[in-house]
Amino acid sequence: MTTLTEGIYATESFISEAPGDRSREAIVVKSGQNLKACAVLATIVSGTVASAAKSGGNTGNGTFTLDGTTPLLLGAKLGVYTLRCTAAAANNGTFRLEDPDGLVLGDIVMAAGAATVAEQIKGALADGSSDFVVGDGFDITVTVATEKEVEYNPAGTDGSQIATGILYGAINATSADTRGVAYKRDCEHNADIVVWKSGITATQKAKGTADLKRRGIILR
Repeated sequence: MTTLTEGIYATESFISEAPGDRSREAIVVKSGQNLKACAVLATIVSGTVASAAKSGGNTGNGTFTLDGTTPLLLGAKLGVYTLRCTAAAANNGTFRLEDPDGLVLGDIVMAAGAATVAEQIKGALADGSSDFVVGDGFDITVTVATEKEVEYNPAGTDGSQIATGILYGAINATSADTRGVAYKRDCEHNADIVVWKSGITATQKAKGTADLKRRGIILR
C-alpha cells in the first residue's frame, strides 16, 4: 500500500538505496517549478565561462567557440580546462580536453575541419586558413558554476532533456529557488509512483528511464 505523508511517498519496499543514504543528495529546484514527490528531474548547469587561445598564442588560426545556449554541462568544475592539439592534420587535428584537476576527459578528432566538444564544457572547434600544430590550443576558464533541478523535459535543449534524478518530496518553487532532496544515484525505485512530465510519450519515457539507469537509478 502506498501513502502520501507531508508530500513524501512512503511504501513498503519503496526503494532500495546505497548504504548510508548515499543515493540522496541536497538539491536546489529552480524557480518556476512546482513539482510533486517522485517527479523525474533534470539538471541545468549555468555560470560564467570564457575561452581564449593558450598563453603565447597559436600557430593555427582556427577557433574554439563556446556554445551559446549550454556552455557548461553536468559536472562542470571551477578552474581552467585545457584543450590542446596532440596530433596535427591538414585542415583537422586531434585535441585532448583536461579538466581543472588535470583529468583527461577525452580526445576530440576533427573531421571536415570541425568538431564538437561536449564533456563538462561545450563548444565548437573550427579549422582556419592556417592549420593547428601540436601544442596549439585553448584555455576555458569557469569562474562560476551552479546546478539547479527542473522537471525532465525530453523536448528541452538546455540540459532539461537528460533525466538525472527523482525528487524525494514535493517542492513548490514557483516564486523562488527552493532547496530539497533527490535520489541522484545507485538505487532501485518503484516505477509505479514515478511522476513524469504531463504528455510524455512512451518513447520519451524510455529515454528518460535509460538516462536514470546510467546513473545507477533503476526503475522496477
